Formats: sequence, structure tokens, C-alpha cells
Amino acid sequence: MTIKKEADEEILSLVQEDPTPGRQFLSKEQRRRNITFFAISAFFTGSANIIHFTFYNPFFLYIKDSERLIGIIATVASLCGLVGFIFADYLNDLIGYKRVLIIGLVLVSASYVFFITRPTQIIWVIIAVLILSFAFSLNESPNSIMLTETAGDKQKGKILSLTNFFGRMGEIAVSALIPVILSTITLFTNRERSFFYLYSAIVVMVIALVTLLFITDPTRVVKQDKWSETFDEIEEEEKEEFKEVIELSNEPEEISTARVEKHEKKGILRGFVETFKDKWVLRVAFTFFLDATFWSIGLGVHWAGLLDADLLGVNALNDLDISNLILATNVTVIVAMFPSGWFADKLGARALLFTSELCGLFWAGLVVVFVFFPQHIWILFLSRIAVGLSIALWIPSTISLFTNVEAKRKSKVYNSIAIFRTIGWIPGGLIGGLLYDAIPQPYGFLTPMFILISGFCLLIPAFYTLPNGPPKNNGVVS
Repeated sequence: MTIKKEADEEILSLVQEDPTPGRQFLSKEQRRRNITFFAISAFFTGSANIIHFTFYNPFFLYIKDSERLIGIIATVASLCGLVGFIFADYLNDLIGYKRVLIIGLVLVSASYVFFITRPTQIIWVIIAVLILSFAFSLNESPNSIMLTETAGDKQKGKILSLTNFFGRMGEIAVSALIPVILSTITLFTNRERSFFYLYSAIVVMVIALVTLLFITDPTRVVKQDKWSETFDEIEEEEKEEFKEVIELSNEPEEISTARVEKHEKKGILRGFVETFKDKWVLRVAFTFFLDATFWSIGLGVHWAGLLDADLLGVNALNDLDISNLILATNVTVIVAMFPSGWFADKLGARALLFTSELCGLFWAGLVVVFVFFPQHIWILFLSRIAVGLSIALWIPSTISLFTNVEAKRKSKVYNSIAIFRTIGWIPGGLIGGLLYDAIPQPYGFLTPMFILISGFCLLIPAFYTLPNGPPKNNGVVS
């Protein structure tokens, strides 16, 4: 790869120190601006999204009191997420990571608008949830790949922890504010909840605008630089076609990457099939498929069950309880996030993923204990600390693992694994909801949790033996 002639001495030294392609072609100022933006935007995105995760179940149940319907919607939303990952991989190559990220942010903001304008109509709430699931999936790979390409392979664990630290700070800020507001409102309905969603919609739209104006896509810079090389390598009969394309644009970088690399494109579905021929990718994907399947069954009934007076009587949770529990989780994540990022860089993803699953097992066990002793809410707070530790270990290690391949394959590998993981989430909500309604309480709630606990017997050894990276080239797929 030819380095840009205008690259300064600092960038030249970085090429020797860090082989990450995107990082090589960003100036120090661009890297600092990207990382600063991702950290700040993570704070506000976290503050916006936590509103949805706090209020969604009460919002839904206020309109339609049906745990089974929540489970069905969770399954359909997972299917929408699956489609989002497929589109993300296609659009990443076609228009670039930055533009895909902006599209996803706009869709997230639009979905929150439905909660504002249609707070009592279940069909519009369902549509909003489906759009939100699609948008979150669409955003995941471009956000993670742009960040890791900016940070470089040697520091991506630390940078991921930094941005997630700010994200959790945003969640904590709102989680701490919500109880204060709730304590001043005697009657809390979806009309009041919709005002929180208004904040979320505005914040996410502003982030999309700032992304458009100030963020440099590191992989886009690489592709621009490769333009002249790629053009020279294309067979003689294809040159005329590309000359015509160039004439249609004043800026080469505006030309579709898919057209520049036409000789390398294999089609969307065939590309995923080729990716899974790598045994490491297939093993990682299957492990995360199992993980998502078992977790989705337990989580499919978790919040809905804890809100159910038929299960817990007067000890059933309310908006204030949920907000406080989420606050406890986020505080734990904040405390544990930085050391987990450091360990991800030093020890590799496997050790952290294994430990994360152990924390998840502890969380599930405590939730089961709480059902038999619902007057002791401190048990739930202890469980939220456990799940907070699990999240703090999970985030940097998972993204590090998914991006541990050469740059040109990151999008395909990341989204391929994410698709398997999403398929695993699809049946969980439906299975959990059906079991919840079909079996008398408390066992309608406990059965999905017992299934999750049994699943940990497979997941813990699976993650313990999972390789940190592909066997070739010191962990980088070639």
C-alpha cells in the first residue's frame, strides 16, 4: 500500500508501530477528534437509550398487559436485527461506515418519535420497536469498526473501554435523574414517559448531524488512497467503464467502493458463505449463537416477570425500582470498565468472556433466589452488580474478538458473527413468553431462568476453550 505523499513523519512512524490500516492514514488531530467524538457521543447516546430500556416494558404493558405479546415482539424484533446486520455489511462496502452510521442514528431517532406521538396505540409502539432493533443492528459494525480502526489493534481494548465508560456515565446520569422526577409525579402514565423519549429523539438526531460534519472515516481514507492503485490493477477492458464513472464525479471518494472493487465482489449471501469457511469464524459464531439463545430465553421474561403482581404480589417492581436497579448496574460497569479494557489488551478476549459468563451465572441464580424471597430487594441489587460485571467484561472483549481479522474482512466477519448471534436471540422471547403463560407461577417465570442456568453449563467451558484469534499470522486472518 502506498502511503500518501503528504503524510507527516508521525504517520510514517505509526505505520511501523501499528499495522492497523485505518490508523495509518489518520493524522494525530483526526484520531483525537474521532476518539473524542465517540466518547462524548457515547455519553449522550447512553443517556438517550437508557430511557428506552427503562421505560419500554412499563410503556408496553400500560397499553397491552401481555407478557406473551412482549415475547413475540422480541422475537420479531430479533428478525429485524438480523436484517439490519445483513444490510450493514452490504451498505458498509457500498457507501462507507460513516454514512451507514448516520442512517442508523436517524432511524433510532425516528423510532423514538413514535413513542412520543403514539403513546397509547400498540401497533405504533410495535413498529417503533422493530425499527429500533433494525437501526441498532445497522449501527453496530460501522461504529465498532470505525472506532477500532482509529484506535489501532494495540489499544482498541482501552479505547473501547473509554467510550463505554462515557456511555455508562450517560446512563447513570439519567438513571439517577429518573427517580428524582418519578418521586414528584403521583400519576405516571405513557404521556409522562413520552417526554423522556422526546429528549432521546433530539439527542440522537444531533449526534447524527455532528457525525456528518466532524467525523473522519478511517477506512474511507484508506479506500481513497487505494483508488489509484486499484485503477491500475483492473483489467484493460474494465478501465473504460471506470473512466466513465470518474467523469460523473468531481471527487473520486464519492464513487461507490463496491464499483471500485467490482472485481472482488461476490454477492451478499455468497460472501457470508465464504466467510464461514474459516473454522475460527464458524466456531466463534456458533459459540455466540448458543450464548444468545440461552440468554434470550431468560431475559425474555426477566423484566416482565419482575413487574408482574401475579408473580410477586405487592413486591412487584415499578418504574422507580427498575431505574434504581439499572443505576446499580451502570455504576458497576463504570467501576469495572477500565480494568476490563486493559485486561482485554493484555490477556485476550477468551479470559474475559469466560469470566463474564461466570458473572452471568451468579446473576441468574440470584434472580431465582429473589422469587422466593421477594421482600428482600437487596438480592436484586446484588444480582445487578453481577450482571454489571458481566457487561463490563463482555463489551471490550467481544468487539476485540470480532475485529481480530485483517481490515478488508472486518465488516464481513463482524456482521457474519453478529448474524449468528442475532439468530440465537430470535426464539428466546417467544419461548420465554410461552413458558411464562403456560406454566403456573412462580414456575412460569423460573423455568426460563432454569434453562438459562443449564445453558451456562455449556457456555462456560465453550468460552474457556475459545481461541483468541485465527491461527494464521498471529491471530489475523489472511
